[in-house]
Amino acid sequence: MSREDLLRRLADITPDQLAAYLTLRGWSNDGSVGALASIWHRPEPRQEDAEVLLPTSLHAKDFRDRLFDAVDALGAYERRSPVDVIADVMGHFADRIRVRVFHFDVEGGTIPLDDGVLLNERARDLMEAAALASLSKRRQFSGRKPEEAAEYLKTLRLGQTEIGSYVVNIIAPMPPRQISQLGLPSVPVTNLVAATLSSGLRALDNAIQTVSNGGNTVAYEEAVNNGVSANLCDALVGLSGANIQRGFEVTIAPAGSSAAPSPVSTFVFDRDKVERVVEAAAYYKREDYTLYDRTITGSVEKLDRPVAEERGTVTIATLLEGQPKNVSVELDEDEYQQAVDAHGRKDVVQCHGNVRVTARAARLMNAHGFRVIRNGELL
Repeated sequence: MSREDLLRRLADITPDQLAAYLTLRGWSNDGSVGALASIWHRPEPRQEDAEVLLPTSLHAKDFRDRLFDAVDALGAYERRSPVDVIADVMGHFADRIRVRVFHFDVEGGTIPLDDGVLLNERARDLMEAAALASLSKRRQFSGRKPEEAAEYLKTLRLGQTEIGSYVVNIIAPMPPRQISQLGLPSVPVTNLVAATLSSGLRALDNAIQTVSNGGNTVAYEEAVNNGVSANLCDALVGLSGANIQRGFEVTIAPAGSSAAPSPVSTFVFDRDKVERVVEAAAYYKREDYTLYDRTITGSVEKLDRPVAEERGTVTIATLLEGQPKNVSVELDEDEYQQAVDAHGRKDVVQCHGNVRVTARAARLMNAHGFRVIRNGELL
């Protein structure tokens, strides 16, 4: 690889990251050379010649060349190529998601143009679905995307493909460590997305197997809590091509030290499994489904009890899968009176059961555990 190619790869590495990497590797910072560079040495005896001069001024005209020299010096000490050092540094400070499609028409490292475009688009959709699910868990995401997810997608980088098959490499750099207003380390979306993607793919894999073996579709509902959505399923189906003809694998390598590597997860989808993902996507898009064993909490918006009847129905304004929804609940005489009082005081109520959702309505079935939460009472 030429020096210019290596310089281009260095564009994704910052001096702060390389300094942190040197510290992790046991190097010592022995001071600065003005505002231009810092000097690093090995702490072991008889290692006087081991030195890395790390540039710190991004505005210096020869910054990129000096950064290359620093990586080259580190590689020479570790007896590794600069390419390996760059890859290792990036592995410390970036999640890596690798999508490899396999089919006879991509074995030479090429892919039909239209499918290549679709592959990159759906790889982006895959990351978007994981980013959205890291913020909230829903069957399907639509409408305006949260700002945190949009900002995360802007940080993603597209790495080089690989020979032997067609591969999309996505690099998600870790943001600088930030402190919240309370003085505690904040947890940005970036730190959650790779874990959410991994848990979502694993949950989808298990749900598909359960349903394929004759199990209940409740497995699909349970998978939502782990990051599965219609958006994730659609993205996966798109990775197989416009005609759903290729298999693929998704490998997730979280940021971490090569000395103590984070667990790498690989999920394989052959054509048969992709067909099952198509079915799962259709399931999540249905407007008639049941959410099992749910607790709904909200305000009483409507009261309805026929004359001479003991039981009555209340409508509770709550959130279902992150979306506002009015859920009707049938209550006995005592519970209904509690709901009437809560409505007058504007108290919150809570109830458990299975939520039956249709395009026009939602109803809590097998309702139990109704209670009123007074203003100021902790849940």
